[in-house]
Amino acid sequence: MKKALIAILVLAVLLLGWNALRNVQLSFAGEKGELRPVKRGNLTIPINATGEVRYTSRTEIKSEASGTVAERFFEAGDVVKKNQLLIRLTTDDERRTVDRAKADVTRAQANWERAKITLRERMEVGVARADANLASIEAQLEDARYEKERIEGLYKKGHERERALFQARAAYDRLVALKEGAEAEVAQAKIAIEMADQEVILANANHTTAERNLSDAEERLAETEIFSPIDGLVMQMLVQEGEVIQAGKGSFTGGTVLAVVADVSEIRVRAEVDEADFGVIRDIAPPAARFGGNVAAAENDPPEAPVDTDESTVRVLVEAYRDEEFIGVIERIYPEPRKAASVVTYYVDILLASANRDKLAMGMQADVEFTAKSVHDVLLVRHDAIHQEEEQLGVYVPEKIEGQPDPEPKFIPCRFGLDNGLYAEVLEGELKEGDPVYTKLPRKPEEEEED
Repeated sequence: MKKALIAILVLAVLLLGWNALRNVQLSFAGEKGELRPVKRGNLTIPINATGEVRYTSRTEIKSEASGTVAERFFEAGDVVKKNQLLIRLTTDDERRTVDRAKADVTRAQANWERAKITLRERMEVGVARADANLASIEAQLEDARYEKERIEGLYKKGHERERALFQARAAYDRLVALKEGAEAEVAQAKIAIEMADQEVILANANHTTAERNLSDAEERLAETEIFSPIDGLVMQMLVQEGEVIQAGKGSFTGGTVLAVVADVSEIRVRAEVDEADFGVIRDIAPPAARFGGNVAAAENDPPEAPVDTDESTVRVLVEAYRDEEFIGVIERIYPEPRKAASVVTYYVDILLASANRDKLAMGMQADVEFTAKSVHDVLLVRHDAIHQEEEQLGVYVPEKIEGQPDPEPKFIPCRFGLDNGLYAEVLEGELKEGDPVYTKLPRKPEEEEED
């Protein structure tokens, strides 16, 4: 117990000594001030926004065929090529549909042929028969007219009885009526030709429909094998072997989604830019990314001045890779604003170009940094080195005074340019690269006494 107490006392003495030494060092450093060198480099003023990682496209794959999933050949996360087989369905249902469609085509073909035969019969037989009947009745009518006129003449001379006159006239009137009926039959035969012609047209249309249905059925049978429509990444496989699916056509729900494949050949970030920053973003964007950028190209307008490459470059950071940055360029600015709680933002697409872009996954939240302004290869001083003396901005540098061991701060007036809060650009002033400047002025003895 006594040894433990002694150890605790020794430890306490050491800690007190270390703390006292540290305070002396800090006090000494405070008296000397802090110096940082003027350096040469690049300076940017960023505009920050948030966004979401997106792929070029996301395709939901459905089948035009119905059936049961027999096999599936890929899983989510696999890379596929265009026209690679993804899923195979059983073919029983679609084969039965093809057989029914073939029977419908045969039936429609027979109906079409029968309609054409009926049309030919109406044209070659029906009208001819009606015309022949009409001609026969007209001949009989001429004979009856002659007989009626002869009997009427004899009756007037008293050489024929009244009954004979009545019979002659009745025979004539009957044939007149028969002629009218025969003329109607001729008209009816001609109308029957028109009707038969329409029946041929209808039968032909039914045959065409049946053939189209057969073609669709055969196509659906072929689509029991579902292929990838694009080169891409399998995002989801949504069906299992043995699962029954609905066809896309003729289904109220539009059919079963089997898989989702994304085109990952290009990766973008869609950022939301505040309306206050919209003008700056538009100015640094390439001309083709602005509203109507394609119109100028189509009309062969003179090209605008090229945008500075560094200013059009966009930095992207994601939580998954905190120590990496992804580089892109502004690809498109969307004109439709997004309004939420009185805040107006605009969507801006950034096309990523850095080699590490393949690490990103769709839906990742991204912090986006646009370069609003930038300067290159300029003199830079720390922001906390800037002071104001009598309405003049400048920095303090150490100046050796003869007879004094420590240098005295000397004020150097300067004119500054861009300032990002950490460093400021030196436009004018008696400074050069490597010159030390005070970021914290040394403390004077009187200041210590006042403290």
